[in-house]
Amino acid sequence: MRTREQLARRFCDALEAAGFTVHQEGRSQGDLRGVLLSVDPSEGLEGGVFVWWSVAHDFASAVIESVHQEGDHGHTLQHYAFVNGHMHATLVSVLESAGFQTVDLDDDMDPFLIRVVS
Repeated sequence: MRTREQLARRFCDALEAAGFTVHQEGRSQGDLRGVLLSVDPSEGLEGGVFVWWSVAHDFASAVIESVHQEGDHGHTLQHYAFVNGHMHATLVSVLESAGFQTVDLDDDMDPFLIRVVS
């Protein structure tokens, strides 16, 4: 766990140096948005250090409402996918440029989750 916490601290420092504000899951309060970090102590594939982009709660709620009203072709959902897709690519690029190795998880439930492995 200590090694994961050290890795998380190092990549938080790199992201903050690049201008991002990073919030650690479980330690920050309120409507968290921007870069979120999670350190999962589990062994195996479940555990690790994870980062992802999070939009404001109101935007996420509007997406859910849009899907109910317009299906999966509505503008709000397309905009949400655009924002998350580009911020995901940006986070991966910034982390890799700073010397970290990242892995995209093949997870249909959370397609923009990034594992930082070193």
